[in-house]
Parts: sequence; C-alpha cells; structure tokens
Amino acid sequence: MKLFLEKMLNKKINIVHFIGIGGTSMSGLATILLKKNISITGSDMKSSSYTDKLISNGAKVYIGHNEKNITSNCDLVVYSAAINKNNPEICKAKKLNIPVMERSDFLGALTRDYSNTIAVAGTHGKTTTSSMISSILLNGDLDPTISIGGSIDLIDGNCRLGKGSYFITEACEYVDSFLKSIHNIGVILNIEEDHLDYFKNLKHIKESFHSFSKIIPKDGILIANGDSKHVLDILNNLECNIATFGLSNSNKWNAMNIKYDTLGKPSFDVYKDTTLYGHFMLNIPGEHNILNALASIICANHIGISKTVIEKTLNSFAGAHRRFEFRGQFNNIRVFEDYAHHPTELKVTVQACTNYKYNKLWVVFQAHTFSRAYYFFDEFVDSFNGADYVIINDIYSDRESNSYNIHAQDFAKAVEDRLGIPTLHISEFKDIVAYLVDKTVKDDFVLVAGSQTINQVAFDLVNALKEKYDD
Repeated sequence: MKLFLEKMLNKKINIVHFIGIGGTSMSGLATILLKKNISITGSDMKSSSYTDKLISNGAKVYIGHNEKNITSNCDLVVYSAAINKNNPEICKAKKLNIPVMERSDFLGALTRDYSNTIAVAGTHGKTTTSSMISSILLNGDLDPTISIGGSIDLIDGNCRLGKGSYFITEACEYVDSFLKSIHNIGVILNIEEDHLDYFKNLKHIKESFHSFSKIIPKDGILIANGDSKHVLDILNNLECNIATFGLSNSNKWNAMNIKYDTLGKPSFDVYKDTTLYGHFMLNIPGEHNILNALASIICANHIGISKTVIEKTLNSFAGAHRRFEFRGQFNNIRVFEDYAHHPTELKVTVQACTNYKYNKLWVVFQAHTFSRAYYFFDEFVDSFNGADYVIINDIYSDRESNSYNIHAQDFAKAVEDRLGIPTLHISEFKDIVAYLVDKTVKDDFVLVAGSQTINQVAFDLVNALKEKYDD
C-alpha cells in the first residue's frame, strides 16, 4: 500500500488524516493503514463503535470538523463522499499543500497493491456476499485482505490486513466509486434504480456497471446475476470470462430443489452447466441469500477452493452484523434489525420475517436520503405489505437538503391509506421505544430497518423490554 501511494504522490507517507473516519468503509481503510504502521488521525461528527475501536488501536480521532485537526506534518488527507468540498479540514489541507483524496480514489490505489482483487457490486447484497467470500477465503487459508461495509465475527470487524494476494472489497456505484478500482474478479448481484441524486436514470446506472465490468482483464471473470434483465443488458462487448448465476436453468450456475426450514433458512442443490456441483445449506434466511451464496460459490470455485470448504463455510455463516440480526427477546417479543434502505431490500426483509411464527409483525423504518425517499415513494409504501403495524421515523439525510419536499408523515399516511396497515410517524427514538414497550404483547415480532442511526432503537427496545419483563 505504501509503495503505490508513495509512487503516486511522489512522497513518503507517514501520517494520514481521514475526514468522516467513523464511516464503515473509512474506518476499515484507516484500520488497514494502522496495521501497516502508518499513523492515523481523523474526524467525525459523532463517536461510534468504529471510532472507539480506532482510538483503542492507536488512532487520534476528533469529534467535529475543525481546521485545527489538520497539522503541517500530515502527508495525506482522505475524505468520504458525504463530506462537503468546503469542509474546513479540506480547505486547511489545500492551504498547506497537503494532497487530498476522495475515499474511492484511495480505495482504488489500495487495490493496485494486490494481484487478485475481488470487487463485489450490485444495488443490494454487497455486504453479505463480500462477507461470504471473505469467510470462504479465510477458511481456505488464502490469508486475504478485506474491506467490507459491515462487521463479521470471523475478523472481529469490517476489515483485515492479510499477507496473501487477494483483496476483497465492496464496489459501490454511488458517484461511480467502483470505477476507481483495479479488479480481476467482479461480481454483479443485481442492478436497480438507486442513488438518483447522482445518476440521471437507469440507463446511466447500467452504463456505469458496464464500465465496471470492462475493467476486468481478459483472464479475469465477471460473476453476474443472469436472472436480472438489467444485468444481462450490460454483458455485451466484454473481453473477460462471464459466469451467470440464478434460479433459472438458463444460467451457467443455478440453484434447484430449494427447501426452507421453519425459520426460512434454505437448502438447495447447485448445478454447473446442468451437472450437479453440490448440496448447500445456509444459516441465514431468504431466497435473496441463495443468490448471494451462488455468487460466492462461483468465486471460490474459480479461485480453486475445495467444495468441502465452501459447503462448511456457508453452512456456518451467520451473516454480517446489521443484516437481519437478532437483537434479543423478552416475553417472547423478538427484536431484529436490518440495514435495508432500498425498497427491494425492505420488501425481502419484511418477507423474511413472515417465515417466523408470531402474533403481530411491527416494522420500524427510517428512510435514508430525501432523493431516495422521493423517487421510490410508491415502492417503499408497497414494501411494508405483510406488516401488521408500521412506525415511520424522520428521513435521515447526511448529504442533501430536502429540496424534494418529502416527509416521513407522507409515508405514514400512504401506508395506512393504501395498505390499510395502522401506521404512525414518530420522530424521537425514545418515543418509538416507549410506544413499542407499551403496545407489544407476547409473541410479537419487531423489525427495525434502515441504514443509519435507527438501529439504536433495536438496542434500546431490548433493554426496555428487559426492564419490563425480566423480573
């Protein structure tokens, strides 16, 4: 890592400052540098488990952005896409002639230090699939370096510095970030409209995914969801090898004979070119995770990892944190949380809940970004189908103003009017918790969904239920 960056910047790198260091990806990249014995400073608007862990590992983290956080001995400043270009720390760095680099450019530089980069892309499923692949490579003794968008227990976090030639990373399409990496294995799980504050339309999105695919060299491989028409549309004029996967037998790899247990956890046969490859069982629920597993199986098989290792890893894989994660139960009121922030993700997560036996299903949701809430309003409303009660929290947006004039109250009214589901808008987390503690009864099921701060409700609710029922 130091070698390429030093060559790129034509200077020795000893100290790197991260603006927005508490973000999932940023904290992971900072941790990798710490393990390379590079000194790290950084700032964020609030403390978190990620910033706490960085501090314990030797980083100096400031809460709040201030030009005083940048010192003249800093060699490089890295900022996340959510940071405004007029940020005082960016301005101070430029004033001191310190190189400034956006996160995707920095990640792109990191990929150049590995001969085998695996980039996992798609509108949904990136974290789960990159976590599956990471787990398989670790159990296959390939000692990979890992940077993912969630935490897994196997690496005690969201990143790992390995000594092998493999680097596994999530490839995010937002602002074309995934076009900065050099990858010889690419995965495209799905393509849907999203990030319409940047992309003009679906055509623009597909053009970006096609560009992502063209980065893969002739001897590399693109692992693509052949059940998705939008993915199939971008497979033309590529020089790399292509392996399609899905539930349809028109794919090179497909899953058949799918069965679910009482918790929605699937078992299935995998066929390659109509020949049985193996039988697999997952420890996480849902049809969408069969597709994530298929992509991981193809990747591992391409690398040369034994089928036995793949089977054992997927059978024990418990999922990434914040992906349909159980938070606790009291009076048999079960509380789960999920990162779902796109209507398709929310829909399949609500559907996964219905595989459980319960009295009533409560869904608490916080939308992320006004643009996503505006452009996918109808799809979000429909995604609550199957819930018995819905609570809508205020829309969270860390990178745009509400120029769309969209509000959480609009969702609450539409869900109740269109679906007939009793729905409330509640702004304060503590009020959501208090309402649920008062209204939920034995055997109810609570799903807390959203990619940002709403997950705190799940933790607080479990604590409140414990106080009420745990005598």
